This record gives sequence, C-alpha cells and structure tokens, in this order.
Amino acid sequence: MIAAIPVMSDTNEAQLSSKFARSPYFVLVDKSKKVYRFVKNPFANDEKGVGPKILTLLCQDNGVDAFIAFELGLKLQQLAKAKGLQFIILNENKKQLSDILKLMGID
Repeated sequence: MIAAIPVMSDTNEAQLSSKFARSPYFVLVDKSKKVYRFVKNPFANDEKGVGPKILTLLCQDNGVDAFIAFELGLKLQQLAKAKGLQFIILNENKKQLSDILKLMGID
C-alpha cells in the first residue's frame, strides 16, 4: 500500500492539512517498504478541477492506492471510489505527520 497524506510542509514534524486536494504537500508512504517521501502539490492554488489533477498526480504518476486525511471533498471521494481507492478518515487527535508515521510503524 502506498498512502498519500496531505501536509502543510515538507518536514517530519509537519502539521496535517485539513484540505486534501489543496494541501501544499503530500507525504507518500510505502508501508511495505517502510519509506516515505514528500511531493509538492503543483495544483494547490488552481481555481477549479483540482481533484482529478490530484488523482492523476498521486495515483497514476506515483502509485498511490490509499488516502489518509481528516476528510475528502465529495467529488474526490466519488472519483476515488470509482477507481477502487481506499481512504482512511482521521480523527482530530492526530495532527502531526510524526503521529501518523508512528501508527504505521515508520519512524
């Protein structure tokens, strides 16, 4: 599983972003290999059509098959379901990337 997590910066102590498609960065976590990397979101400031662009960037270009976030917009949820992608909704207690990485067994 490769999961995309929306974050506000490209550091291990980054805060999770509440806006998935407009997040400034994503962390791509390969749980099986226990590695992760940051990807800058080139569409964060686009006016519209961000959801499909993000799906292409994350899924087709980077092999993501799961999203981990506080919420996904309705359109993005529909697109993700249609493609068979998994999404995991977080509660507000986990606000830092380091918390999520620990839960995934990645330090």
